[in-house]
Amino acid sequence: MPSGQHNLQSSIQEQHLLRKKIGLFTILFIVGTVIFLLILVLNYFSILKLYETFPNHLGWIPHRLIISNLPVSQEINSAQTANYPTDTFQYDTEKAKTIISQYAKETIKPEFLPEILEIRQGLSIDNRLEDFKDQFGSYFTQQETIISVNFHYKENTNIPNDYIIFIQPPNVGKTIVTSDIANSLTLFYFTNPYASISNCGTKGILSYCETFKGEIDGNKGYGVVFTDDKSFSPPKPTLIVFTCFVPKESEDYASRKSCISI
Repeated sequence: MPSGQHNLQSSIQEQHLLRKKIGLFTILFIVGTVIFLLILVLNYFSILKLYETFPNHLGWIPHRLIISNLPVSQEINSAQTANYPTDTFQYDTEKAKTIISQYAKETIKPEFLPEILEIRQGLSIDNRLEDFKDQFGSYFTQQETIISVNFHYKENTNIPNDYIIFIQPPNVGKTIVTSDIANSLTLFYFTNPYASISNCGTKGILSYCETFKGEIDGNKGYGVVFTDDKSFSPPKPTLIVFTCFVPKESEDYASRKSCISI
């Protein structure tokens, strides 16, 4: 075979072999790319967790961050709960019971106190149970006399805000409250009331006498108010003997000028 023809045939064979190599390389490249992309997809959806298996080497591979298996709405609520607590403030009930018990014992004469002072959270001055967690009260009857002791915390704190005692004597006829009546009744029920109550007046069906002034630790008041209890038919004449204390740390200390709203 002439050398020229042999060289031509060799060149053709070399080109054919090169094309086969290029074709094989292309196929391997395509297959490799598909496998790599498949691995990326499986890793992204946390099916094949290479980023966890080889965190030092493959932690850079993109993957979807899964917060939880909860529905989206529940995830949002959970996040809100974490950042903005929805639970109401937990008031110190034991502290409240101690404070209100001590206040009652220091203010009301012993003969008008029961052996055990039952204190309930949310109890109002008229014995209604309300949904006020900062409010604590005791309501009882001694010697035919209805007595209500009430205490409030400052909102969302365990700091005392105010104290008040209402006493309803038995068998009260309709009358106008005078200074003498007010001083006599407060001296009868309370241990250390102010010696003189002289600020008296009327407003509508209300007739009242009250003194309210500052002390070292807060503002304190004593008095008597007379009105008709319209829960009875006909309305029942009702006399209330009262006292209150507003400590200096109270949010109402500066604005409170009376135990009762007149």
